Amino acid sequence: MEYLDLSLYEYRRFPIPMRSVGWLGPRFGVQGGGGQDLGAADRQRIRDASQRLGSVTLGTHECAFCPPNSAFEGNGEYRYYGRSGDVYVAPMMILHYMEEHGYRPPEEFLDGLKDIGRLEWDWRAERMLAVLLDESEDFDFRCEAIIDLVNWKDGRVLDALMHSIQDEELVDSAGDEIGRSLGVLVARGDVGDLRVESLPEMVRIGLGQIVPQ
Repeated sequence: MEYLDLSLYEYRRFPIPMRSVGWLGPRFGVQGGGGQDLGAADRQRIRDASQRLGSVTLGTHECAFCPPNSAFEGNGEYRYYGRSGDVYVAPMMILHYMEEHGYRPPEEFLDGLKDIGRLEWDWRAERMLAVLLDESEDFDFRCEAIIDLVNWKDGRVLDALMHSIQDEELVDSAGDEIGRSLGVLVARGDVGDLRVESLPEMVRIGLGQIVPQ
């Protein structure tokens, strides 16, 4: 899929509005930049902020700018939550585009990355929390909320993740993501005495990918 930078995200349904960055293709080409190279500091800032993939699907997307039969393939997307309230979303391939094809994201996005840090609990967190805890909500929304809630450092996040472990359907489909989110909290020191042995197997596997047991 291909979208203009900063346009409203439309690739998949999502619980909160986001803006697209780095969804490149043949129609609009390698957007942005104006001939200005992306500096080392901005490159590293993007890499540092691109840590957790969401919306991973069964298929992959091939780079339209690589030579035929050797195109880079990607899957999933990175979401970036700024303290200003903005949320940007980029395909996993944004790193490939900037490193191999000279893509420079818009200045608004680059400036927003400087604002990424500890988030105050806000309407976005409330929405994601409500989605995760509501069994009648869209199931895919609930799985994505498992991933994104850890952007906030708040005790309600741990409570919600522990509650989600009681949902067999969520554990069956996203147990590893629950574990990875718990691992992020453990690594941050936001979890007290977590009885790892009592967690479902898939949750333990995901936790071990972040915090080796």
